[in-house]
Amino acid sequence: MRARRAGLPAALVCLTLTAAASGCTSGPEPTPEKGAIVLATGSDLSSSGVRQDLILDWERRTGRTVRIVKLPDTADGQRSQLLASGQSGNSGYDVLNLDVAWTAEFAEAGVIRPWGASLDADFLDSVVKTVEYGGKVWGVPFNTDAGLLYYRKDILHDYGYDRPPTNWGELKNVAAQVAGAYNRKAAKDAKAAGNADEDAEAVPKMYGMVAQLRPYEGLTVNTLESAWANGGAPEATSFTKGEQVGALQQGVADVKDRLDSIMPHEATTMDETESRRWFADGRALFMRNWPVEYASVAEKLEAGVQFDVAELPGRPTDGKRMSVLGGQNLAISATSSRPEGARRLIEALTGPGSERCLLERGFAATRDSAYRAPEKAPDCTLPPGDAERAEHGAARQPAQRPGQEPPYTRTLYAALRAAEPRPRSAHYQTFSKVVQLRVSEYLNSRGGTAIADALAREADEALSGRG
Repeated sequence: MRARRAGLPAALVCLTLTAAASGCTSGPEPTPEKGAIVLATGSDLSSSGVRQDLILDWERRTGRTVRIVKLPDTADGQRSQLLASGQSGNSGYDVLNLDVAWTAEFAEAGVIRPWGASLDADFLDSVVKTVEYGGKVWGVPFNTDAGLLYYRKDILHDYGYDRPPTNWGELKNVAAQVAGAYNRKAAKDAKAAGNADEDAEAVPKMYGMVAQLRPYEGLTVNTLESAWANGGAPEATSFTKGEQVGALQQGVADVKDRLDSIMPHEATTMDETESRRWFADGRALFMRNWPVEYASVAEKLEAGVQFDVAELPGRPTDGKRMSVLGGQNLAISATSSRPEGARRLIEALTGPGSERCLLERGFAATRDSAYRAPEKAPDCTLPPGDAERAEHGAARQPAQRPGQEPPYTRTLYAALRAAEPRPRSAHYQTFSKVVQLRVSEYLNSRGGTAIADALAREADEALSGRG
């Protein structure tokens, strides 16, 4: 699907190639588009932040106007509103900022139009998969994401470990050993300090790990990563056939095993924010989370000294490390009355310089060139002062100097290259709800395989549209 050189906009190709060679046909000049380009997004780009600054910069350079429509705060609310307005045929939107898991569903529903050109080779291969469906490209990657393993570097070092675990089995063993020793020492120190009569339960306890196990999309992500770690193939369309048999069940069983052995039961109510609070408060040795939480952890713990991040643990069979891809893509609404302006805006927001700006301001960039050494990377031409402005959804970190990367950039880059998209099905949302309901039921049960077996069957039915 991808050209090995930068692709040119279709309109420019038609102007520069002959009609016979390009397939373009002559005709009347297109009528100039009128009115503001309407961008629908789930995060508020209307006040501040790097993405808003990129839009303002494009407006200054082109003379066009962009009007931003803020969607509901929840992902389900955003998706429902976009689908409903798009299928009504009169949404009034030109550009849609979509979660990466929605491409197939929105394409099938006729809410977005094909991009109509291959993406250039600078985009990360893993990320490009999130805009491909049915042999077509449906948008352009805007910002991406990959799960990371946060770990207490200082505490691991104190107990003889100078690197994080390389696989999930090792993580469980190290977490149990180190957290247990840490808690025994804390209780002993409390007793030596004169708290002999203090109830042992009153001493703050460190757990081995926290993750996002509340029944929402975070639970689906954790489940998929565990299934992949047990031999599941991200490209598989069935969990009950061939080599995929047992991968989902074992993945769910491993999540429950970690919950029952090294996690607090409160993890079944945790999202990204709550699990980050536990880790930053010193109540967990390890945490699976997105890079967006790095800066908030650094407000309490010293980055690189007390804590650090690594790629998620790998499979014991081949050492392969895989995270679920997160992020957002930009697509042109099927009902857009300003498609050419929409296309130009998307091209500007996802260009090499813009992606470098996103990386420098705390987002995960979608282009390979953004991760080059600063002196070789594309220039971010936004004024330095813009780095001081915060944006909902971006990493909440101190302002960075122009050309400065987040401290986890090299780790993030490696994680992104190995990451995989969620199942690319028009029925993904049904699949995710099935996973959330069944896995939550299983995590809160006494065990047994019946729930996990039912999950595999129901997951297949959901992905195929029979659920």
